[in-house]
Amino acid sequence: MDYATLKAFKPGEFEEAAAGYRTMGSAAQAAKEHIENTVATGMRAALKGEAAEAAQRQLQAVAKNFHYMQTECGVIGTALSGFAYDMAAAQRKLEAAVEDAGADGCTVNGDGSVDYPAGRKPGEEKDAAGGAVTGSAGGNATSDALERQAANIHPNPNFGKAVGYANRIAEAVREATDADTKWEPKIRSLQADDDLTVSDRDWTDVTSDTAGVRESAGGYLGTIKPPPANDWPQDNANWWNGLSEEQREAYVSMHPASIGALDGLPSAVRDDANRIVLAEQRAARQLDYDAWLRKEPEHYRPYISPVTGREVKGATVPTDEWKAWNEKRKQLENGYKGMDAIQKRFDSYTSESSRPYLLGFDGNGMGRAIVSIGNPDTADNVVTYVPGTFAKLESIDEDIGRAKSLQAQAEATDGSRKTASIVWLGYDAPQARRPS
Repeated sequence: MDYATLKAFKPGEFEEAAAGYRTMGSAAQAAKEHIENTVATGMRAALKGEAAEAAQRQLQAVAKNFHYMQTECGVIGTALSGFAYDMAAAQRKLEAAVEDAGADGCTVNGDGSVDYPAGRKPGEEKDAAGGAVTGSAGGNATSDALERQAANIHPNPNFGKAVGYANRIAEAVREATDADTKWEPKIRSLQADDDLTVSDRDWTDVTSDTAGVRESAGGYLGTIKPPPANDWPQDNANWWNGLSEEQREAYVSMHPASIGALDGLPSAVRDDANRIVLAEQRAARQLDYDAWLRKEPEHYRPYISPVTGREVKGATVPTDEWKAWNEKRKQLENGYKGMDAIQKRFDSYTSESSRPYLLGFDGNGMGRAIVSIGNPDTADNVVTYVPGTFAKLESIDEDIGRAKSLQAQAEATDGSRKTASIVWLGYDAPQARRPS
């Protein structure tokens, strides 16, 4: 990055590209929702059999592709906006320095150096010749003091001014260089595999990409007002309604878990954000599980009789190493059972009234999830079921089933009113009963 490149740089072109990616992401989201909420549900309600099930699997794969595309477009759009923001900030500093230099009688050259005119210090009999200076960036106390000393002893009073403007130009170029150096590998890495299969590795790459962009886009993201600290639903709603569409999309792409947990936001928004988290965490668990399977130790060892102390021919027992490995395998397997149960609900509902909404999700520890059968924002009645002792994410399928049954019974009792039924596993339920 140099003076001429920064001067000619057009942040607006990158902002337009970011807007294009956001538009593409919105189109992918619309396509995903059309497949899930219209095509797939209509087929499930009308068609049965092996062919219909095969078609459903294909539709799920296509919807997954669109979901991945939507998510990555959000990350790329935020990255481009972050880069444009950083470069625009550096460019504004450059333009201000050039304008101030011109107003003070100095001329900025094509290489960023500054010409200063002839000038005379008070008490001198004649003008000192003008000249040119090249600035430096990132000075310290010592170098700044030396520059001031040089300006004081220089016979031309315009020399010190020119040095100041040249340093401001050099500092702007340095900031642009730092931004370019920071963003170039980040943006270059935002490249998906050249295939039509969204793998678990692709989703974990989304997690990594998001973290990298979030770290680098601090300046841009800092322009977006964060959610209220009090976490009151009405204040959260007011915050969300006060954001532009670009700001909303940037916040969702960088903080899906936070958005998914905010009471007061539209259920569709929280559902969309939490499903990103679900996809990323499910993929990470599968990769952990697959990696653990590759570490399986020797399963059996010869059985030694405790009586004779000799090996019993043909008898074997599991090794201690395998027992420990298998226990960890079960834990990893249980870690994604609940995630699969939630996804199964998205892959099996047949009408808008039974559509699930993921209003909260965290796959860590025992896991937490808030699932609504039906949209609570548009329902006439909302009922909440809180699982009790022994409840955890891996067993949430039964709890969702109970919520679905509760909704069906409510609507059977009064078909004129819509009911949303929520499973609220938003806490770590006790895993043992208290002694009586």
